[in-house]
Amino acid sequence: MKVERIIVFCALMLVVAVALTLKAFDSHGSTSQPLANTFAGGAKTPASRMDLQEDYKGFAITLHKAAPAHPYEQVIDELADTGANSVLIVPIGLQENASSASIFIDVRKSPPPARISQIIRHARDKGLKVMLMPIILLDNPRVGEWRGKIRPDNPDGWWTSYADYILHYARLGEQAGADVLIIGSELVLMENQTDRWRSLIAQVRKVFTGRLSYSANWDHFRSVGFWDDLDMIGMTTYHDLSGSDETTFKTIMEAWKPIKQRILTWQATVQRPILFTEVGWPNQATCAKYPWDYTRSPNKPDPKLQAECFRAFFETWNAQTAVAGTIIWEWKYDPGQNPGDPTSQDYTGYIPAGKPAMDVIVEHFRQMDNAVRTTN
Repeated sequence: MKVERIIVFCALMLVVAVALTLKAFDSHGSTSQPLANTFAGGAKTPASRMDLQEDYKGFAITLHKAAPAHPYEQVIDELADTGANSVLIVPIGLQENASSASIFIDVRKSPPPARISQIIRHARDKGLKVMLMPIILLDNPRVGEWRGKIRPDNPDGWWTSYADYILHYARLGEQAGADVLIIGSELVLMENQTDRWRSLIAQVRKVFTGRLSYSANWDHFRSVGFWDDLDMIGMTTYHDLSGSDETTFKTIMEAWKPIKQRILTWQATVQRPILFTEVGWPNQATCAKYPWDYTRSPNKPDPKLQAECFRAFFETWNAQTAVAGTIIWEWKYDPGQNPGDPTSQDYTGYIPAGKPAMDVIVEHFRQMDNAVRTTN
């Protein structure tokens, strides 16, 4: 009997020990949980810069070429040498025009899934955090149409097609190890369908364990009603910063002050950190006033003004605790891009490589590692 009591006692002690171990593991296990759970997007709890514990700083690359030999790996290698720690990979889906309900991928132009997975894995091997932002372009737009004007004649059909499109990249991103999925970009007229977006987000969370965001247009972020289901507030930065007839660095900085105040006041009510998804100014004399319009003055390059716009942005936003990251729009596709060399001082697109703006970006990316955060 004495031996049996000892055996029973030991068994009870073993059960207690196991229970205590499991409880301790459970209380600290959040560090190994999927990011979507630790960041509490689905739980709708406040999320700040400190909660996020990430600083995304990088460039966007758009997947315009399907050819297997297209040098995406070279692009990523060059990008990684700038001090960037992130890359935003932008696949393209198409629909005929703003009224269409069917979204498709042009396999003649877009890399196949296996190639995109290779690109993601190569970026991760270079130490970069990877974001995926599938966007919609119009294949045959009518006058004045772009994705912000999408309003399908068959909404149910469009949402079914769009969900298939986003879930395709959610699964691909999960398998390849992407960190962030941005579930839409600048779909201005569709943003008021909050229940549809919440349903899509719930579907995405079942297959993608990384963080989720949406990229709102610079003037339309307040209208999005589903931020509390996401982990970050994505927004572009194409504000009018001209301020006066004579645009200088000083006037650009002054123009940012009320914009910054409006954004931060609103962000405090939403309690999600901001991810600037498109930070860019074309190399044009009109870039401060019309940063969204790269066709405005294609024959008037102004690399100095482009650089000053970037410098003013970084000096305005670099140390803000409310900001989770900055993605520059955009990195060069390849040295042979047409029209012209994107690294030329005369190239009037967004690409900053080869221009004074690139020096500003590299300088500030490196400063961001040691910046003292502020809420002002």
